[in-house]
Amino acid sequence: MTTLNRKILIDAMIKHETLTVDDIGKSANLGVAADKGQLDYFLRQLYKDGMITVLDGVIPCTYTITDKGIKEGERLAHE
Repeated sequence: MTTLNRKILIDAMIKHETLTVDDIGKSANLGVAADKGQLDYFLRQLYKDGMITVLDGVIPCTYTITDKGIKEGERLAHE
């Protein structure tokens, strides 16, 4: 069983560019079933690190990948 990690979440954000908070957790988008607590933790960490950002004024909460997140995804792909 694959568990959610930063690489999986960054890859999903790169693929989709922008996802609502509800869509991020769908296994069709992540490729794994995500535990809500784990997903929230990784989203907070990626936001704090500048890898994703929240779109202002958009309801429901919507995340988008940043250039920094794309570069991190490329780096992780080569590990």
